[in-house]
Amino acid sequence: MTGEHSAAIAAHRETVREWARAGGPLSPASKSATVNNSDWFVRTPDGVHRPLAQRKQLHDRLVTVYRNLFPDVRSEKKAIILAGPPGAGKSTVLAEVLGANRSAWLTVDADEFKRALLITAIKDGSYERTILPPEVRAAETAGERFYPLELASLVHEESSLLATRLRDEAIRDGLNVVVDTVLSSPEKAVALGQQFADAGYTVEVIDVEVPFELSEARIAGRWQQSYERALAGADELGGRWVPSEYARSVYAGPAGRSLPELAAEQLADTSPSVVRFRRYNTPAEGQPRAVDVDKSRAAVGGPLIDTAHAQARASVAQSFPTRAATRGPGREGTSR
Repeated sequence: MTGEHSAAIAAHRETVREWARAGGPLSPASKSATVNNSDWFVRTPDGVHRPLAQRKQLHDRLVTVYRNLFPDVRSEKKAIILAGPPGAGKSTVLAEVLGANRSAWLTVDADEFKRALLITAIKDGSYERTILPPEVRAAETAGERFYPLELASLVHEESSLLATRLRDEAIRDGLNVVVDTVLSSPEKAVALGQQFADAGYTVEVIDVEVPFELSEARIAGRWQQSYERALAGADELGGRWVPSEYARSVYAGPAGRSLPELAAEQLADTSPSVVRFRRYNTPAEGQPRAVDVDKSRAAVGGPLIDTAHAQARASVAQSFPTRAATRGPGREGTSR
């Protein structure tokens, strides 16, 4: 790669970074965002975006297509809530945890709906007609190359609506579900745990953590690799840019802790349906990922304790049922 080429990519990255800031043409609240298109959505008095009839039909189709990608999903009322900052390596950890059983789970990932929405928009022409901001159009006319996933923030809210709908339908049907999310709100995390509890699910919480500096570097690195592939004609969608302000805000917890770390911890502590809580941490690039926390409940509703101890308790309970359970009528023993 020539110095001139590298400089052009760096300049483009800064353009995308700046335009993705609050109030910018690539921010989630931009007037070009799909939920702000009055032909597609109406906003209720309480601020909820509702798809109009034609857009609702698209949502129906996208959710159906997505569900059909998981023909072997099981109906065991099990859930995994996969949390962590952008670039933490959640997908890698999930693959290791599920192993050969991955097909038994439906993974709810809003990023997949972002891709689907953008691909649909390219095919039906609405990407050029209504989504592409004037600033991007002008920059492209001047010779700068933009790719669809750099506009992912413009379908962020809509992709979240689709992911929530898919998750709710999966819970309604009792399917094994993985919720792949940042989980930056403790309140929403606890509410999600309660939703699963009310539906009779058992839940595992897996939190994957990295320091902010590593998250930021991985976000930029992944974007640049995808952008270079796109320039070479190998990736027509390019790389998804995570707004820097958002990436920084994820680490707004006490002493620089991430909000997903706090939310996952609170969810695990307060929800009796959570049967296991694990936290993986990578302290720096090039260092091995380690399990910092591994706690379980020996029984639903019990206290969270070290998983090894919980498994030992469960084993003892299975081997030696309670005396009360083994006594027959009239065998209560001598009163003391």
